[in-house]
Order: sequence, then C-alpha cells, then structure tokens
Amino acid sequence: MSAPFFVPTIVLAAALSGLMAGCSEKPAPPPAVQAEPAQPPLKPGQVRVKAASLKYMDIQDLSQAGAGRVVYAPARMVFRDEMVSEVASPVAGRLVDVSAKVGDTVKVGTPLASISSPEASRIRGDYQTAVVELRVAEAEARRQQMMTDKGIGIASELFVAQAKLQEARHAVDTASRASAYLGNGGSDVIQLRSPRAGVVINRTAVPGSSVTSDTGSLFTVGDPTALWITADVFENDLRGVREGAPVRIEMPSLDQPVTGKVQRVGSALNAQTRRATVFVSLDQPNPNLRAGMLARVGITTTAPAGMSVPINAVLIKDGQRSIVFVQVAETTFEARTVMLGQPSNGFIPVLGGLNPGEKVVVKGGLLLDGSANQLL
Repeated sequence: MSAPFFVPTIVLAAALSGLMAGCSEKPAPPPAVQAEPAQPPLKPGQVRVKAASLKYMDIQDLSQAGAGRVVYAPARMVFRDEMVSEVASPVAGRLVDVSAKVGDTVKVGTPLASISSPEASRIRGDYQTAVVELRVAEAEARRQQMMTDKGIGIASELFVAQAKLQEARHAVDTASRASAYLGNGGSDVIQLRSPRAGVVINRTAVPGSSVTSDTGSLFTVGDPTALWITADVFENDLRGVREGAPVRIEMPSLDQPVTGKVQRVGSALNAQTRRATVFVSLDQPNPNLRAGMLARVGITTTAPAGMSVPINAVLIKDGQRSIVFVQVAETTFEARTVMLGQPSNGFIPVLGGLNPGEKVVVKGGLLLDGSANQLL
C-alpha cells in the first residue's frame, strides 16, 4: 500500500497568492485617438481631399510653369554661307582641263579648271575692238580741236567728234568689265580660279563636259569645319526662340548628342510647311560631321510674356468652361474659370483667371472633379 501524496504547504500557498494577484490587475486602457484639427468650411467651387491623395497629384507654381520649355524640330547640317564660295562658269563652253580635286588645299587665285569658249573669244575681241575705236575717236577729237583753235574748224564737227569720243570711252569701259569677268586666259580659254583660300569641298566639273552660266557650281571652296545647323521650326513654336538659346543636337551618325546655340532666326515662313529656318552654331567643331547630315534639335525656349500652364492642367467643365484647380490650402483646391490663348508645344497661355505665384494642379485634376474632362 503506497503512502499518500501531500503537496507542501509552502508551494501551495505561493500558487494561490500568484493567482489572486493576477485577478486583481485591471486591463490597460486603449490609446487615445487624436482628433483631427478642425477644417474651415468650404466655399463654393472648393474641394477638399485627404492628405493621402496628394501623392497622386502634380502641383506646380505658376512662376515655374512654362519656363525653360524645349522645342524639337527636324534639321540638317549645311555649310555656313560666309565661309564657303561656289565657283561656276561665267559663259558657255567646254571643260578642257580640271586640275583641282576634292580635298586639295588652295589659295586665292589657284587654278581650278580651264574652259574653252567661243563666247569668251567674242567678248575679248569686242574689248580689243573698243580699244582701237577709242584711239581713233581720240585722234579725231584732237584734230577737230586743233582746227578750231586755228580758226579753220567747224564747231559742229568738233561737237560730233567729242560725242563720239565719249561713246568710245563708254564702250571700252563696258567691254573691259565684261572681259575682266572672264578672268585670266587668252583668246577662247577661261581660267577658273579659287576666289578664297581653303579646301576644295565639292567638285562637279568633269573634263570634256559642256557647261553654261546656268549649269551651277562646278567647285565648292571653303573651310570643311565651317558648318552649322538649319532647323525648321513650326510657326507656333517661334515665339520663345531667341538668339543665344542653348540647343541639343542629335544625329543618327553620332553616339552622343552635341550642343550649340541659336545664331539667328529666319524672318520668313515657308508657305506650305508653316515653318521658319533657325540657324544654330556648334559649340565645338566635330570632325565627324558632314554637310547634308540629318539631325533633330531641341531648342530651349523662353516663356512668353504672361503666364502659361501645361495643357493637362486645363479641364473642360459643362462642355464649354475651361477650369484650372488652384491649391488654396494643403488639401483644399478651388476651381477657377480661365481665359486661354493658343496652345504651343504642350503649354497654353493664361490670359485671365489666375494670379502670379498661385499653385495649380497639373496632374490629377480629374480626382477633384470627375464630371470634367480633358479635351485640349
């Protein structure tokens, strides 16, 4: 028969004491909920959103909206007009010798080609004839003057001789300028010479071919690094293009874009394309560039006078009203009816309804007015 099991008095007393202590503790009160600060009542046309919704919106200051926009336009690389000369034939003839080749370095007066031309022979012959006729007229005028001085001349004959002398001088002057236009050479041969120092950039002259004054350029002489960009910019984008504006130039043949500046803006528009030419000079010469290369330029423009906002900021309300939401408090926005100008390059001028320094909702305006739409 086993002995009875007894719990020690001390252990039992400790357990009972702990149980009673646990039952006597009160549960901790829940944390107090902090009340949101009271918001002022909304005025007509105002909307309030939760602070968490602000991350879905883009809000811009009117002083910054529209500044530093970039206008993109197609472009091409061309030679600078003042750094390149075109050499053409002054008369009809045949190329008998072409001495200059593309890449040759030439000086002023360096022979480029020779042209045989019957017309040149006639022009030079007319000059020689005019010189002879001038000598005859001078001699006759002296004879008539001498006879008049001796009292045996006739005044009318002296007058006629002097008139013929003036006519002969005029004929020599005209023939001389025509002969000088042909340049150096003898008889029917014309020497085409370089009008400037530089490099022969292009040559279309072929020995034995016939040429006229309408054939066009036979040689292009100039500095091969004297290149610039001509960009065709839309009429609506010209307002913010200024001389000296920075330009980014992208070309398929280059790994990295190059930079430049607006040199001048053309004064005439193309009637068909409604574009004007903007001339861009390169900041640094690039030996990999060639005339005729195509490019795409991004011209940094200045904001037009007054205020402008991105087109996405404008909503159409009730099918006829243009509205913009202005931030009047951190989570409170007000719908403003605005008067707008003509959009250009993603921005639109604001003619009325907004004040400088106000903040407008550029993205997320439809969260504030679901019944509006964006049709611009």
